[in-house]
Amino acid sequence: MRPSTSGRTCCPSGGELPIPGSMQAKSGESLGQEAVRGICHHMQSTQTGPLPFLSMSKQFFSWRFVSTLQATDILNDSYSWPLLVYMGASCLFPLASSCAHTFSSMSRNARHICYFLDYGAVNLFSLGCAIAYSAYVFPDTLVSTTFHDYYLTLAVLNTIVSIWLSCYSRFFEIQKPGLCKMLRVLAFAFPYTWDSLPILFRDTDHTQETSAKRTSQPHRLPEQTAQARVRVFLFPGESAENEATLYHQKHMAMTLLASFFYSANLPERLAPGRFDYIGHSHQLFHVCVILATHMQMEAILLDKTLRKEWLLAHCRPLLFAQIAGAILLCLIFSLSNIVYFSSALYRIPEPELHKKET
Repeated sequence: MRPSTSGRTCCPSGGELPIPGSMQAKSGESLGQEAVRGICHHMQSTQTGPLPFLSMSKQFFSWRFVSTLQATDILNDSYSWPLLVYMGASCLFPLASSCAHTFSSMSRNARHICYFLDYGAVNLFSLGCAIAYSAYVFPDTLVSTTFHDYYLTLAVLNTIVSIWLSCYSRFFEIQKPGLCKMLRVLAFAFPYTWDSLPILFRDTDHTQETSAKRTSQPHRLPEQTAQARVRVFLFPGESAENEATLYHQKHMAMTLLASFFYSANLPERLAPGRFDYIGHSHQLFHVCVILATHMQMEAILLDKTLRKEWLLAHCRPLLFAQIAGAILLCLIFSLSNIVYFSSALYRIPEPELHKKET
């Protein structure tokens, strides 16, 4: 940190921090201490604060992933491939988020690039969710329908749009923070909503007798399907997936709570300065996201186990080419967007950067 003759303090990221007039009369040492204190309050709450929890969650998901790998015949058990993709992605996004929060203080451009990579990992996780949902979670009435056939294709398109929109939103972070937040929330809300459509409706009107016989029954005819009431998943009946549905409910509730904390900036708005280290909304956001992922993983594991025989009999399994192609397209477009927006940071003239940050 060094004092500036223009009445501002130059921060390590290359930008400038405005200094109130009362502070300009202070000595350089006192001025630096005040500026460092202000930066630490912000950095601790929004960057380093979530790191311990993200680190523990990464280790937990990695343990679950390795345990599943050891119990799976990867070459011959194609039914488990979507699960492995999902669990691998669930390990990646906490790692990327940890790295983003750790290294984003190196410089202004490094901060943006770190979060570009973080957004790419989140979008890859979103695609992993779609792959797992397509393989295990789709309700009986939607299996092998046109919606099911194009569900994964549109999920890939959603990730392409999402990574572009989320990266683009960072260019409004200083000038238009409200627009920046709105674009970023939209960038992640739309793919999540699309991925969640299969769990919004579950065929829950089976009796226990029907559930016991479902593995030996042929797929219901259209007229039989019309007789079965399809309710919103919040109202479970007596189906064999009730236990999985309960975890889907918890996952949805934690995701909505995470969205609330991310959007509302509560509780620090009510008591500025009191939640800089513990209880900041960004910390609560990460806690809710990790808990939601845990609930989602449990729900997918239950659906995979409880519905295995019926799905193998009535659902076309995802081929290796479909899974690999979807992941490859997501990686190509995500990395292309990250490279494009990262290079755009260096094309902005330096005086213009300072102007935007002040």
